[in-house]
Amino acid sequence: MELRSLGYKSQLIFTDFDGKAEDRGDHWAIHTLSNPNFFWGNLLIFDRPPKVGDFVSWTDQFKKEFTNPNIYHVTLAWDSSTGEVGDVSEFLENGFRFESTVVLSASKVARPPKYNENVKVRKLKTDHDWKRMIEIQLASAHEHLSRAEWESFYRRQAERFRQMEESGFGHWYGAFLEEKLVGGLGIFHRNRIGRFQTVSTDPEYQRQGVCQTLVYQTSQDILSSGQVDDLVMCADPGLFSIDGGTHRFFAVKNWCVIGQ
Repeated sequence: MELRSLGYKSQLIFTDFDGKAEDRGDHWAIHTLSNPNFFWGNLLIFDRPPKVGDFVSWTDQFKKEFTNPNIYHVTLAWDSSTGEVGDVSEFLENGFRFESTVVLSASKVARPPKYNENVKVRKLKTDHDWKRMIEIQLASAHEHLSRAEWESFYRRQAERFRQMEESGFGHWYGAFLEEKLVGGLGIFHRNRIGRFQTVSTDPEYQRQGVCQTLVYQTSQDILSSGQVDDLVMCADPGLFSIDGGTHRFFAVKNWCVIGQ
């Protein structure tokens, strides 16, 4: 099965580092061995949208594929070139949550109108920087998981990203105002594709152009380095008008259902 979505293709940057991705014919099995509770790192990606009758077979395939007892979720996604949702009614009736992700891509960026000249962007350097970064991510986390679950997730991810950085896969950048870290993101790359990770701003510093400035500066740096041709960002649909409009990213959507 050929993956068409840049969102799914760019996910393999991380899977290839410390996990495994296996083509099962009509779907891909994505394993993130370092973080069993990473919903978007342990999932099946099917070659078509779901239809009535798929609930039992799709969930059975997930259970057969993921036998680690620490994996308590079920994430099922589909790679639809036409953006079809399909029929997710059976999954919703059985307690699953339906999600869409906007996949933004760009080969060049424009300076945002809300550019903050006071923001200084640099790579994270110290353990203190990373501890502060996790605090910012926790402050911006959704409420469908507990704080303890989010903290465990972000700590595992931070360890993973630092290892990727040491191995030359990319970097984590921070946005600083008067030497205080107020936002951050990662950019990692492989096969000429760069992928953003966890774009976050401290809630106390939002609406000051921090995120826009950070994305713009890091995009410029990685594109001008000649290491990538396309940048990819997977975002909540509610952020589409900000990121898509400001940075001139081209957007499509990915779909999935998640159950716990």
